[in-house]
Amino acid sequence: MLSNLINRRVLREVLLFVFIGLVILTLIPFGSVTPFPFAFAAIAMFALAIISALIFGEPEQSRWVFSTALLVLVVVTGWTFVQTIDLPSDWLANPAWRAARDLAGVQYAAISVEPADTLASILWVALPFVTFLTGLLLCDNDQRARKLLVALGLSAGVIAVFGLLQFSMFPKILIVIEKHAYLDSLTAVFVNRNTAATFLGVGTLLMLTLVRDLSRSLSHYPAGEPGRNTLFVRSWIYILLLCACFTALMLSRSRAGIFATFVAALIYVPWLVVNWNGSTRRLKPSPKWRSVLKLLSAAGLVVVLPAVFAGQAILRAQERSLADDDRFCILPGIWRAISDHWLTGTGLGTFRTVFSAYRDPACGIFGIFDRAHNFYLEGFLGLGIVFPVAALLVFAVLARVFRRGLADRRRLRHYVLLGIAATVLVALHAAVDFSLQIPGFAVFFSAFLSAVVTISLGRSQKETDRQYS
Repeated sequence: MLSNLINRRVLREVLLFVFIGLVILTLIPFGSVTPFPFAFAAIAMFALAIISALIFGEPEQSRWVFSTALLVLVVVTGWTFVQTIDLPSDWLANPAWRAARDLAGVQYAAISVEPADTLASILWVALPFVTFLTGLLLCDNDQRARKLLVALGLSAGVIAVFGLLQFSMFPKILIVIEKHAYLDSLTAVFVNRNTAATFLGVGTLLMLTLVRDLSRSLSHYPAGEPGRNTLFVRSWIYILLLCACFTALMLSRSRAGIFATFVAALIYVPWLVVNWNGSTRRLKPSPKWRSVLKLLSAAGLVVVLPAVFAGQAILRAQERSLADDDRFCILPGIWRAISDHWLTGTGLGTFRTVFSAYRDPACGIFGIFDRAHNFYLEGFLGLGIVFPVAALLVFAVLARVFRRGLADRRRLRHYVLLGIAATVLVALHAAVDFSLQIPGFAVFFSAFLSAVVTISLGRSQKETDRQYS
């Protein structure tokens, strides 16, 4: 019995290590936007999910979250498959098929205007969900969840360092190929600067959390102990990686990415500064005026830092106002397309084909919009009414998880705040960009959420905080 328990524990650690490696590998080749890296990431993650589910079964503490996420995955993928079926009646089929039958004699009618593309898009939706479910299976306690977060934070820091070196020495090179777009912006391992900004924003919050945890451990470490110097060196490495993430974020020149990170930092940083030493019963409560001063100082620091270091993004905003941005010019056309297909959608992955009929000539004739630059509107157009219902359910589940985490957790409450801040960051930026549609970042953020959810739901009322210190 004991040997079996030890073997399962070791096996879970090994699979967690493989899981972390897969998440990082999915990030590196341009966010896995090309077919071969994406196919490798999908096959490997699905195989790992099946193995983990067969060995460990459903997670105990986060079972209801696991079941809800699985339900959303089944409903969304099932509806996407239904959109590709040749319908016996034309009452749900897209009107484009009627015109195709009259002009070319096509004997096919489906909800999607491009069934093949919609069918292929199922994998793009399933991969982040499967990543989240696998993270819940493997991160069954605080220790493993924190191990995953440390790995994600360090990987973000290393990628930021790589991006800084590449941008300073080889600005026209993207990893190993010639860079054709965003030559004036740091994009790290991504093609798009906005995706890079979202990733680096989450990485900055993660590294700030790791610096806080390590500095707190260092302050409680007995003086003269042999391991103190090692801990001190690690703390400085973490600080350098934090600075690298923040600097790379500023050099991305992404206006929306920097603004979303600023909002998230206003949520997270003041609380983190006030509770930097954690809440312990042994500490003497500090005066209220000192806490207020810390809070105001932290909020002021969050406001000042972007104003000082985000000069290039601010210059972009001054040179090109929001009214001149093509992303906002095409919004009325997207709304018209949604109003015509709000119930069934036009098929997942069909935005490029459908939007061409609704594009306003006033937005210019150059360029092809293959994405809506708005995750919510593109999802609504592709899936119809199913998408807002699924999105509201996901946000409701996360809100309930974070609410319980804030109520139950004490020493690890800052991880709950980290999850809230990062979710706000990604949700805000998704309204003007497509970072969540990039497989590499979607997998990274799904793994991050699985660890944060585990920590938020990890403590029962009978447990003490001592075991988590």
